[in-house]
Amino acid sequence: MRALVPLLAAVTLASALQDCSCGYMVNTTDQEYYAVFTEIFETDFLHVGNLKKDTGNSWLPQSYDHSPEASHGPCGKLAGVENVKTNPIHNAWDWTGPGIHGQDPGLQLWTEHGFTDVSSYCMIPIAEVVSTRDDILYGSFRIGLKTSAVNGTCGGFYFYLNKPAEIEMELLSKSNQKSAGFVQLVVPSEEDMQRGHMKHDSPDVDAHSLIFSPTTDYNEFRFDWLPDRIDFYANGERLSTVTDNVPNSPGSLRISHWSNGDDDWSGGPPKEDAVMTVSYVKAYFNSSEPDNTQASLMNCRDSLGGEHACRIPDQMKPPGLLAPDGNQTAQTHFFQRNMSGLVTPAPIPPKHSRGSERRYGSGIGGVLYWAMAIAAGLFTFHGFNAFRLLHVGLRIRAP
Repeated sequence: MRALVPLLAAVTLASALQDCSCGYMVNTTDQEYYAVFTEIFETDFLHVGNLKKDTGNSWLPQSYDHSPEASHGPCGKLAGVENVKTNPIHNAWDWTGPGIHGQDPGLQLWTEHGFTDVSSYCMIPIAEVVSTRDDILYGSFRIGLKTSAVNGTCGGFYFYLNKPAEIEMELLSKSNQKSAGFVQLVVPSEEDMQRGHMKHDSPDVDAHSLIFSPTTDYNEFRFDWLPDRIDFYANGERLSTVTDNVPNSPGSLRISHWSNGDDDWSGGPPKEDAVMTVSYVKAYFNSSEPDNTQASLMNCRDSLGGEHACRIPDQMKPPGLLAPDGNQTAQTHFFQRNMSGLVTPAPIPPKHSRGSERRYGSGIGGVLYWAMAIAAGLFTFHGFNAFRLLHVGLRIRAP
């Protein structure tokens, strides 16, 4: 199914205050159209002290135990809330430096080296968080992270409903070196679901080489999910496009750091406690809930005449914290305000100048709203969900 019939409307970009009432635009790889998404949540983990309070309850730490059989390895997985830890930077205006508990700042997901024997089998303590939004249907999803250099873990960022409705970017610590690494790009098939788990030689696994090591500093990993394809990126560079097995049902985002001792995938168990640290997650997407979509349409119509959608900036360099200029490179763009009790970007202390990064919006002059509304009405006439149009990712011509 095509993503959408494009709107024949020119888009004029202008430097402006952030009014994104008509959504968020991402440039697709055909370079002619922008996909537009109406929903947003962004989490700046560098300045989050209380995961529930400071993120508006956007993320839920997981607690479960999966047996070795269920985990498809010699060991089971024991997810614990205590293995998910916040470690914010000391000052709200800083974007680099150690966290308040030492070590790298951000959301820490720990996989422990020790394991617990339960009925004669081993359980490895791991960490996972899940977004409270489970109505995510297409979008652009980005994560800044530094993964573990300890051999024997898997760090993952993924969309999930169930297998095979899954999109994964996974980092196996056993594959990463000091100067380079690999990321596993996974979109499972029905055959993978029948087998129950992924193997490194599956045709649905792309072990893509990286020109950097994800263990030495923070980097951005991203996937753009459209109805007809999935585009994978690292630090703004497109790695791969997948057109098979593309999910078409809503679900949630997940971040995990785990091991099950399986030599074919995670390896391990790790010989020491291992941590993956997340600096941010940015999600721009459409909702499968008609009420949410209708609210987005009304917001677009009512706010300044329905004229503004915002282009999502591409993160074309590593959002690193550890280099000498880390206070600049780690200060990435956020659309949302008052996140974690802060103004985003974070407040600047006295005598310091604000960064020069520009913000962009686009005027669409009401065409966006009315085109959506008319098309939604046409879909209704033919017996379809009136708001299916937004679910598949509206497209407009690039400026």
